[in-house]
Amino acid sequence: MHAVRPRPARLVLGAVAALAAIGGCTEVPARTEAPLAVSKTAAPDPEPASTPKVRPPFYGFWGLNGHVSPEGFADLQDRLGITGFQVAHSGTEWTVETLLPMVRDAGLRVTLRMTDDHQPSTEDGDFSLPKWKEQVSGWRDSGVQEFIDDGTLAGHMLLDDITNFEGRDPDAADLEEMARYSKELMPGLMTFVRQKATWMPTPEGGRYVHVDAAVNQYEAKEGLVDVYATVQADRAAALGLGVINGLNIADGGDGSAGRPGWRPGHYPMTAEEITAYGTVLAQVPSCGMFLNWEYDAQEQWSDGTIGAEYFDQPELQAALAELAALFATHPPVALLQDAPTP
Repeated sequence: MHAVRPRPARLVLGAVAALAAIGGCTEVPARTEAPLAVSKTAAPDPEPASTPKVRPPFYGFWGLNGHVSPEGFADLQDRLGITGFQVAHSGTEWTVETLLPMVRDAGLRVTLRMTDDHQPSTEDGDFSLPKWKEQVSGWRDSGVQEFIDDGTLAGHMLLDDITNFEGRDPDAADLEEMARYSKELMPGLMTFVRQKATWMPTPEGGRYVHVDAAVNQYEAKEGLVDVYATVQADRAAALGLGVINGLNIADGGDGSAGRPGWRPGHYPMTAEEITAYGTVLAQVPSCGMFLNWEYDAQEQWSDGTIGAEYFDQPELQAALAELAALFATHPPVALLQDAPTP
């Protein structure tokens, strides 16, 4: 049995700033620009094109099936406060010619898994680094670089769930070479894997050089969320990794929702859980991105219902929007190693 966790009162948007203050986030000096002198007879000079764009912290969801359109993006920005999302797509032409321009026009950012799922990277049940590289090589000279340079494409998820190959899983040396190769093809693109920091294999020398971050996707079964958040952040720091936090909202609840989630025997999170768990994880000082799994208007859950319909209930929407507003107060954290603060 899991320890019973006290459920704090629901947050309201007006309380978000106060919550951020008690989270202990290390202050990062904000970038400031000298104000432009404006005369009564002339408009100010246009802002130089080289001025870095300061973007809000990256908050969003995996997937977004059914919402990948200008109208869909605008809807989720308005209702749920997203500033980005993660999606898997190995097709270079549609991604470069359609998806990335649409994301840029919406003022959003996206992270991509740029290969197919496990099978094309598998040989005799084992992970195959050459096969993985063969897939990624298709992005060479694809036209994706301009979207990396302007920040629209914010990260490359090297692999999803690195420990569930039938045979040998990728080790730390594999992950490092994958990240190195990704950066050779696509300079300036942050690399990460969907694996919590405490389950990341330890590289030779103890610290990663090319892999930039790991994903800590919290579920109630992980135990007390404050302990989980601290342990994962400390382990990431020891490995030289950045922190991407998030919630398994579809399958990571404690059962209080009273209904099945994506898988049989698992439960979605309630509004109270999203607020309680998310408040802790969103205030981890080293957290540079927040991604929840998942919000999908097409995929069916174990009982045949559509997952997004559960989260479209007013109290769930409010909790997710409040979490977005809270993370928006987080000081910027650069996940790309040796990169300037965004």
